[in-house]
Amino acid sequence: MVTTPTALLLHGAFTDASVWVRVTARLRHHAVPVTAPANPLGGLAADAAYISCVASRIAGPVVLVGHAYGGTVISAAGTAPNVVGLVSIAAYALAEGESVRDLERRFPSPTVAGRLGETAHPLGTGHPFAGLARTEAAPAAAWRTRPSWMLLAGADPASSPEAVRFCARRAEATLLEIGDAAHAVPLSHPADVAELIRDAVRATT
Repeated sequence: MVTTPTALLLHGAFTDASVWVRVTARLRHHAVPVTAPANPLGGLAADAAYISCVASRIAGPVVLVGHAYGGTVISAAGTAPNVVGLVSIAAYALAEGESVRDLERRFPSPTVAGRLGETAHPLGTGHPFAGLARTEAAPAAAWRTRPSWMLLAGADPASSPEAVRFCARRAEATLLEIGDAAHAVPLSHPADVAELIRDAVRATT
């Protein structure tokens, strides 16, 4: 029987799974099973449904880890029965029916938010992905029933530190703050990110 949770690492909107390469190496060194699927970037509900399906096919428990937009996705995808924890890295954890834009209206906007062109990454449906990523409402909030860990990057221009801190309080999450970290924190601070994931894996084993 598999008892050590698999860490499923999900990248954000404007990168790919290579953002996790330094984190993955550290986790494997400590015998943590790891998988890093591609984020399909089809919209929050569609991406959450896909990742929930991927997680449910993994033997044994799963800790979902998401960076940036990927963190928003795991919060909605984490209702899969074998998901035992959530780790959000420089990311928001939305409530049901809440969008990124809804959340950010309550806090100072991150620097990058106003620069996202809503014609980027057009989907087959005719709706631009950049628009959907910010305006689509979350279909679920797995942090209500799963333990959560969050990392706040204090120098992140893409997510509001105040909003991340609010999400962590709301989810009663364990919060790690790195004051000098920018948005690509899995690359700039891989040891800190890996250790936070290991904390989640140890707590849920």
